[in-house]
Amino acid sequence: MGLNKILKILIIIALIWVAFSISGARILVSEVKVKPGQEYYVEGWGNLGEASQTQLVCRYFNGRKILTKVLWYSSNNILGRDSCPFLYSSQ
Repeated sequence: MGLNKILKILIIIALIWVAFSISGARILVSEVKVKPGQEYYVEGWGNLGEASQTQLVCRYFNGRKILTKVLWYSSNNILGRDSCPFLYSSQ
């Protein structure tokens, strides 16, 4: 790979990072479904397995750090989500 291609890749990565930092958009990094009775601790939320409903733990990258969002799980998307949104905007 030539130096020119490496420079182009680095510029593209830098532009994406700036776009995420400025826009407040987040991209999904990981998703975990926590069922009642299962032990799973999230900072600020405690043990999610103590809840009576299944929950989703969504981890997002916003350009600077990894952020965590906890959602109720619902297989039919009526009283919760069946999966974490791939892109999430805080605005």
